[in-house]
Amino acid sequence: MRLLFLVLLLANVALYAYTYVTRQQSDAAARFLQLQINPEKIRLARVTAASSPARPPAVVAAPAAPAACLEWGVFSGPAVERADEAIATLGLPDALVQRTVVDAGGYWVYIPPLKTKADVDKNIAALKEAGIADFFVVQGQTQWRNAISLGIFKNESSAKSFLASVNGKGISSATIGRRENFLKQIAYFVREPSQDTVGRLAELQREFRGSEVKAVACPTAEPGDSS
Repeated sequence: MRLLFLVLLLANVALYAYTYVTRQQSDAAARFLQLQINPEKIRLARVTAASSPARPPAVVAAPAAPAACLEWGVFSGPAVERADEAIATLGLPDALVQRTVVDAGGYWVYIPPLKTKADVDKNIAALKEAGIADFFVVQGQTQWRNAISLGIFKNESSAKSFLASVNGKGISSATIGRRENFLKQIAYFVREPSQDTVGRLAELQREFRGSEVKAVACPTAEPGDSS
């Protein structure tokens, strides 16, 4: 129930924008409180005459539903530090925010590995001249050393769309490929968010190209930095 409410609320934020969300804050807060009670989760245990007729029926609570979270991600490279700073602006208690390393499957748009630092510097200059500032150079002694990552995406269609825009700015060396687990991916889970937090996360999401905010069941691990 709570998770369904978050899904609907998040869709509402995306459709009507954050200004609409804030106008409805008081009504939503009341609905949040109602959902936390969950009276439909309570059932009466059946007691037979042979058991203990003198005792009133026992009230047995059904297992609690998993807590609802908003997941925001995924981030890699320099975007991780930026996302850390952004999530801190929400001012949430540590117990409500979980920072998690997630699966790195998907697609990325990148410039293939370059042979020399001079080549790297030349391509970086070209990117900046084209107005592309969100990128990072892959480090480490791997086959991808000196590749320049331009964007990371969960599906191929989004990656292709972004590649077309990059090519349109004159960066013809960029290409698209499957993303393997050589890049550290980070996602954030915000537990039982208020409507204000939902709206603010939706605003932050627009500042990070390719990131997504979605309602999910909270992970089983304890909140905290698990990276």
